Amino acid sequence: MKSLLFFLILCFSVVGFAEFSESRTHSHFRYQGPILPDEYSNNTEGFELGLYIGKGTWEAGKEHLKMFFKEHNFSYRSFTAKEIAQGDLSRSGVRLIIIPGGESWEYLKELSIEGASQITDFVNQGGGYFGVCAGAFYATSHREGGYATGPYGIGLLNGIAYDGTALKTEPFKEGMLDFELSSHFLLKGLQSMFRMVLLGGPSFRYTPEEAIKKQLAVLATFQKINEPAMVVFNYGKGKVFLSGPHLEIEEDRTDWGPEFRDPDSEWPMMERIIHYIIRPE
Repeated sequence: MKSLLFFLILCFSVVGFAEFSESRTHSHFRYQGPILPDEYSNNTEGFELGLYIGKGTWEAGKEHLKMFFKEHNFSYRSFTAKEIAQGDLSRSGVRLIIIPGGESWEYLKELSIEGASQITDFVNQGGGYFGVCAGAFYATSHREGGYATGPYGIGLLNGIAYDGTALKTEPFKEGMLDFELSSHFLLKGLQSMFRMVLLGGPSFRYTPEEAIKKQLAVLATFQKINEPAMVVFNYGKGKVFLSGPHLEIEEDRTDWGPEFRDPDSEWPMMERIIHYIIRPE
């Protein structure tokens, strides 16, 4: 994996910038509000959650995650690419690393081989990984559409992150989209359909063997094509959650226009998923 990542990083470092859907989140969907601290303690011992804040991460996604953490009393601290690469993630005592939306190719360059190895080792030894949009592309071994097609991410999921927005596949679009929830026990009692914002995030394609090996469960699907939009699975001793849509965004706290109005909050679902990863008991 290290040689493949090194080759990818070299390739990505010389490719010119293009306005891919992942990067448009920065310019088209800005965050307007108070910037929260990069860490918050709920008076427990140490920090439970880690938030990646390296180059290419989307400010709106990071700030909505911080709001969620604080309002749901999760202690968190932030990590730069350098801190992860030098081993701070494993030494910190956090139980979950959250890789937010943004530009996944920047994550590949910034985190490099060392950061990728630290993250995969962290999860393999029992830590959790929560990747949204770019964080999901970064976690998946291959990508189709958009910035690249072929080998891509760090391989927590051995499969394809399919960029249907770039490939103009229905029902992908940049905006609000309805997603159908599965009957997984984590979602019991929640409504069967949620409207969430999609800004270039992927669906997931993988073999039946990969699903069995990692006890993969689908939590939500894209309508029409019936492809996974949210998945949770095992990786070594740890657990991984990947999401194409931005369940962390509370649309009523944005000023992106009336088309983004949504009366339903996805935060109760996100709280269940995080508890499941860090406190499986």
